[in-house]
Amino acid sequence: MEGSYALEGMVLGRGGLRPGYMLVEDGTAVEVGGGDCPVEPDVHGVILTGVVNGHTHCADYGLSIPPGMSLEGLVAPPDGLKHRYLREASDEELSASMARFSADSRASGASAFVDFREGGLHGCTLLRAAAPDAVILGRPLSPEFDPEEVAGILEVADGIGISSVSDMDRGYIEEVADMAREERKAFAIHVSERVREDIDFVLSLDPAFVVHMCEATDDDLAKCAEAEVPIVVCPTSNAYFGKVPPIARAEAAGADLALGTDNGMLRTPDILDEARVFAEAAARQGGDPETTWNALTCLSGKILNRVKDISGHIGTGSLTVLLTDDYSASAAFCRGREAVRIDETCKVRL
Repeated sequence: MEGSYALEGMVLGRGGLRPGYMLVEDGTAVEVGGGDCPVEPDVHGVILTGVVNGHTHCADYGLSIPPGMSLEGLVAPPDGLKHRYLREASDEELSASMARFSADSRASGASAFVDFREGGLHGCTLLRAAAPDAVILGRPLSPEFDPEEVAGILEVADGIGISSVSDMDRGYIEEVADMAREERKAFAIHVSERVREDIDFVLSLDPAFVVHMCEATDDDLAKCAEAEVPIVVCPTSNAYFGKVPPIARAEAAGADLALGTDNGMLRTPDILDEARVFAEAAARQGGDPETTWNALTCLSGKILNRVKDISGHIGTGSLTVLLTDDYSASAAFCRGREAVRIDETCKVRL
């Protein structure tokens, strides 16, 4: 939509989904607030703020993958196809892919994306230059713990994001996690994606969040809930490899769920389309599709506000609106969307 109009409906932000409105003049939002619209509304919809793409690998956005590859053959370190591509691609190619990924992520409605960035310090530096707003969780290159390498990564990155405990030495993982905590940075890890892994050991590392948990038991999910460790699920990526994210089981266990699009080589970073897939998967599993709203903002409120002030933030640029008068997740993500420009003088009353 263009021109001037008033939209009334719901605003999604750090506090969850609540009534709100937006006033637009000449295609630019000039006021966003909570409560009733101060004028007669012209349209209805959901205004999205503080949405986080909770798990990505953006540097492989330029990789085309052959059909029929196994999960291990594609992503397992050190010689899965993705890792060979990242070693062989030029810095220029990787930077261009990361910048394009960042633009596509923001265009889909995400205020931030959390990237598990391979390539050590150099990889983190490339991403910081290509996408300054990215939340970067770097991965060390050294096969043995190197405190200087980890310190260098933490100077550039917002924390550490590593592969699973099946891929790495436990002592190494413990030392990396300890150093991230000492520097007050986030530590996160893939867990039980291909096979079930030791959740007790994982939680002893005090992770900010874990990713996937497809092969986790109900007891594993309950332990995450008890430890208040969010679980980021990636339904589209999981389905590609015949895996099922434990959405309904995690809900039943009381665990917090967040949402990510995972590898750029598998799909575009369209977090709202991923939300549609999440809502449909939740319904199929007998869960509550309405948890989708919380999944989009879970990390902004619980984790990322410690390192980046994105929760509920509306700055210059754009926000995304779902044009709908049905505010249920099962319906809203199937409706039209539009990006509305934000003026730096925009009044925000959330």
